[in-house]
Amino acid sequence: MGWIRGLLRRWKLREEPAEVGNVRPLGEDKHKVWRRSFVGNWWMDMRYGARQLRKNPGFAAVAILSLALGIMAATAMYSVIYGVVLDPFPYKDVDSLMSVKVWSPDQRGFRLGYTVDQFVEIAERNTIFSGTIASTISDVLWETKGRPERLRGNVGTMNTFDVMGVPPLLGRTPTAGDAQPGAAPVAVLGYKFWQRAFGGSPDVLGREMLLNGKMRTVIGVMPKRFMWRGADVYLPTVFRRGESPEGVRYVHLLGRLKPGVTQAQAEADLRPIIADLKQREPAAFPDKWRVGLLSFKETFPSGIQDLLWILFGAVGLLMLIACANVSNLLLAHGASRQREIALRASLGATRGRIVRQLLTESLLLSAMAGALGVAMAYAALHAIIAMVPPGSIPDEAQIAIDRPVLFFTLGISLLTTLIFGLAPALHASGTHLDTVLRESARGVGAGLRQVIARNGMVIAEVALSLVLLVGATLMMRTLAAIQDVNLGIRTDHVLTLRVPLSEQRYPDAKRRAQFFRELLARVERLPGVAAASVSSGMHPFYSAAQTAVQVDGSAQTDSRPVSIDEVSRDYMRVFGIGLVEGREFNENEVADRQQLAMVNQSFVRRYLASGDPVGRIVRVPRLRSAPFGLADDGFQIIGVVKDAVNRGLTNEIAPEVYIPYTITGMASNVEAMTATDPDSLAKAVTAEVYVIDAEQPVTDVRTLSSLLNDFEYAGPRFSVVLFATFAALGLMLAVIGVYGLVSNVVSQQTREIGVRVALGAQSGNILRLVLSRGARLTLSGVGIGIVAGVLAGRLMHSLLFGVSAMDPLTFAGTAMLLTAVALAACYVPARRAMRVDPMVALRYE
Repeated sequence: MGWIRGLLRRWKLREEPAEVGNVRPLGEDKHKVWRRSFVGNWWMDMRYGARQLRKNPGFAAVAILSLALGIMAATAMYSVIYGVVLDPFPYKDVDSLMSVKVWSPDQRGFRLGYTVDQFVEIAERNTIFSGTIASTISDVLWETKGRPERLRGNVGTMNTFDVMGVPPLLGRTPTAGDAQPGAAPVAVLGYKFWQRAFGGSPDVLGREMLLNGKMRTVIGVMPKRFMWRGADVYLPTVFRRGESPEGVRYVHLLGRLKPGVTQAQAEADLRPIIADLKQREPAAFPDKWRVGLLSFKETFPSGIQDLLWILFGAVGLLMLIACANVSNLLLAHGASRQREIALRASLGATRGRIVRQLLTESLLLSAMAGALGVAMAYAALHAIIAMVPPGSIPDEAQIAIDRPVLFFTLGISLLTTLIFGLAPALHASGTHLDTVLRESARGVGAGLRQVIARNGMVIAEVALSLVLLVGATLMMRTLAAIQDVNLGIRTDHVLTLRVPLSEQRYPDAKRRAQFFRELLARVERLPGVAAASVSSGMHPFYSAAQTAVQVDGSAQTDSRPVSIDEVSRDYMRVFGIGLVEGREFNENEVADRQQLAMVNQSFVRRYLASGDPVGRIVRVPRLRSAPFGLADDGFQIIGVVKDAVNRGLTNEIAPEVYIPYTITGMASNVEAMTATDPDSLAKAVTAEVYVIDAEQPVTDVRTLSSLLNDFEYAGPRFSVVLFATFAALGLMLAVIGVYGLVSNVVSQQTREIGVRVALGAQSGNILRLVLSRGARLTLSGVGIGIVAGVLAGRLMHSLLFGVSAMDPLTFAGTAMLLTAVALAACYVPARRAMRVDPMVALRYE
């Protein structure tokens, strides 16, 4: 052991500054001496703190694991928020990219899409943008030697890539020469499609692809994160008035705002342009309109942005619970070090020096917890990403534990050091030796201030845990309510698919209608198919179009849009939509393109509350304009059907008008109600498409229950799983806090309990004594948690469905659960107290 003492003496000599009293070596700068002294003392604090943790491995393990769980959740959630909300887009100076929006103060929503002619007018006349581009989400038919493939295309202007400010990964982007008359058509590939279709081969450059019947030369491949409109292939195009390139009629307009241009200046610049367009096309814009700008992040937000922030708030509560838990552990641990700290103070250590030492130990705990938390977050992040609802985050978003996330973790680790370490350090550093000796003589294990502090920490843990439990329970009940929405059909017996007919091959409504009439007849003859239909909706529970209508002879002049769905004869049968009055379409009426309509009950309540709706004329002015071009926009109502979901399961049902799909030929969805498993019929139904047209692609072949799972249930399920996970971790930490406090109190009161037993106290009396302490703490926390839960419920109001934010059943159930679990945790030390032998206890003291 002598060599160890010698080594420590030599280490001490190297650490201490070479000065005695106020004397330092001649010529040595005092700042260098101070820095060397500070670093040496800090290093000694670190080594001493490490020895303290090694001496108490159980305490260190519980503290590190508690913090690591909170840091894991915070790191994983922040990586999602950073990648999805804060920095989801890789484009140059994304905050200067703006969409032009037109809206009416009297209506909800706004307009971002424009016809080709309108786009050209705005692009040529505005003075606020340094560059203006058009883009689309288009079906592109890729004809190869094998089966035709439908690609997700973006038909955009030639300057798209210059305005977005992202260079290609391979090759080049369009130049001025590609826009010249007679120039060969070109295409640029998206990264994912390039990998999928060509294996990432650079030989793709110069390859010719037959896209929408036109041969195009591949000139470039964009980087992995360049996912503008999520395209597989970009078709650079020159937009001219009076033309519909690639069948495109409507585009999204995006411009790069010039430096220093304000919203007011932008509105003043755009107002005369929109006014002229309104004068030429009165039906294209609302009577009362305004124009302004919408930022890129507001134009393309994540569908779960609000949910992510609420979940991040839940993570914050979990972090506070973890910090309170560790702070409680440090207070308890500090009680066993009172003599040591008081002795150091008596020997001259200042309070600041003691606080620094204790905070250094807390920093060690936090650093180790941070490292463990990051490692755990890597695994947790994969699980979170797997649960993200499809289509709910930008295509460009990249979720990873990268440098900004690691800096956040470092910051949160340092912050937690102060949160959980400062109070115990200040308390312990204020201990005096005479106080310690007096309390030890009386058998007191902790001072009054420590008792109050520890009780307060436990109450806070319980309260915060209850808030998390309330949030998780509300989301569970929301998911249950959504899944209980009565759709009137067996969703696991409906097959859906999309057949996007290209305008190059099916240029008019007559040809498209003929294709689907033949397809329906073939599908209906398949064994196991009970009925089949065609519709135009985005998917069966979302209408395709929203537009204003007029009802002849009605005093109601409501300009709010209604849903317009183009359907076939058996659509109501496939989706179980009952007839209220009148009748449905027959096959001859659909085939003859008769301008008839059925409306739902919500439509009748809004427009035809008085009088018989059957026989009335509803007009759809939008159908007079391109691409529809109807001479007469009036449709005679022949029937009223029950309300059916048309804006998702959680939104109010909108007024809806059903017209024959043959009117415009824009329908593309096919649905088949089956008597057997619909998956078993998927190949047979798809084969019927190829019998009619071997080069026609079929996409999105899936069951209705699969659609519901991805687009309706996935979001609530995502929130439920994460809320439940955070609530379970919070409950576990709170229970550990209650257990630890009660267990420590029992240990400190062993002599008192022994005296009570010696004086005749029964086991039941001791059990009640211990449980009552735990119950008081728990119920205090529950009371505070209920108040905080009411406030949290109001913040979550927009996420709830079918349950009130202040649902009494939820609050009562979670309060009872938390109380029961906490009392169960108290029962363990209570049982130990009941078995105290008074002789052993008194002899020990």
